[in-house]
Amino acid sequence: METGRRPRASLYTLGCKVNQYETREAAAELLRLGYQVVPFGQPADVCVVNTCSVTHDADAKSRAALRRARRTGDDPLVVATGCYVETAPEQVAGMDEVGVVVRNRDKPRLAEIVDEALRRSGRLLFPLEEGASEAEAPAGGELIRLIHAGEGTLARTRAVIKIQDGCNHFCSFCIIPFTRGRLRSRAADEVLAEARELARMGYRELVLTGICIGDYGDERGFAARGERDPLALLLEDLAAIPGIERIRMSSIDPADTSQDLLDTMARLPEVCRHLHLSLQAGDEDVLQRMRRRYTAAEFRDLVRRIYAAMPDAGLTCDVIVGFPGETEAQFQETVRLCEEARFCKIHAFPYSERSGTLAARLDDDVPPAEKTRRVQELLRLSDYLGLQFAEQHLGETVTILVEQPDRRTGQVSGLTGNYLRVTFDGPDTLRGQLVRLQIQSAGSDGAFGTLVSD
Repeated sequence: METGRRPRASLYTLGCKVNQYETREAAAELLRLGYQVVPFGQPADVCVVNTCSVTHDADAKSRAALRRARRTGDDPLVVATGCYVETAPEQVAGMDEVGVVVRNRDKPRLAEIVDEALRRSGRLLFPLEEGASEAEAPAGGELIRLIHAGEGTLARTRAVIKIQDGCNHFCSFCIIPFTRGRLRSRAADEVLAEARELARMGYRELVLTGICIGDYGDERGFAARGERDPLALLLEDLAAIPGIERIRMSSIDPADTSQDLLDTMARLPEVCRHLHLSLQAGDEDVLQRMRRRYTAAEFRDLVRRIYAAMPDAGLTCDVIVGFPGETEAQFQETVRLCEEARFCKIHAFPYSERSGTLAARLDDDVPPAEKTRRVQELLRLSDYLGLQFAEQHLGETVTILVEQPDRRTGQVSGLTGNYLRVTFDGPDTLRGQLVRLQIQSAGSDGAFGTLVSD
């Protein structure tokens, strides 16, 4: 007679930090329901794939992940959720590999839906353990190591907190407002309670994420006027939690980056001096066709105000090249703006038509080879600016949060508050700790330092 065991679940995530956060929350709830969470690719009873649909390439990766999930062994029930489910629900539901489809609006109940579907599927042909103890369930970093990220890396030393979902702005190239819905902010008390629990678990750094975090606390989707910025107030409350030594923000829209937010960042030592700005383009006409809510002149003024408030700030950005109608001269305006902003990292992407968006009605008239050339030009600029940024820190003593060792070199590294990656020779036992390093050398991808004794 087969002895009782817990049902096994594996999870796979594509796309943004919001997806990563939601997958982690579902995994934690499955553990509370008595499941065993196993690494994706190992035999499981149910496989959950949290998909992405920001581009057609993301759609293809999502389909590939769903097919791979079905091949992991033990005839798993495959559950599809995420933004690809929203853009192509009939196509996903029609895939032979997919057994259950969960819409984004039902993600808060994802674990419950998975449990109900698995029990109805008839796959649980073994006696289940009763009353699995919570003490047996991995948590924090242990849990995160069991959740595979298809794109990007789930942090093992910092915790991600979703503070809002949805977007009200409908940029012409973006499908996200259709897949995520209207702006919805989490209550501050709820965010703070989660942050306190993460601090109790030993996390030193929190990353605030969402679809449009600059609109946090304002359901209309417009910046607060004549009153404090709700995001700035949230930063103040988070910074007061004992044990939280760093607070970092994920991507923010330039139009939502208020002066109150900048002043608050500059005043609070716990808040990282790093902003990832979704620039997208540096030409006025292209920005207008993209339906962005700022001009190139306004972006330049924002950069000026950031450096005035935080001279040591590290700025990174997203740029889309080859948007319909973008000329070489207009692309060079983007290059010029990136140079002026002194970004330490540029994430450049070729424009890809997205069905259902306003931009899909435009003639995609920039040849693929030209898009590739423009991406490469921006990446070379990113390397040059990254080297300049790193060289500014030569001889300085900086503090980093230590991450996992590099598998090839065995060296460990981490990020400073202003987003300089510093590598050094040290033991893995320092992972998750804040250490001080003196910068000895600089490169386009970061710096090298030596440990400084306190």
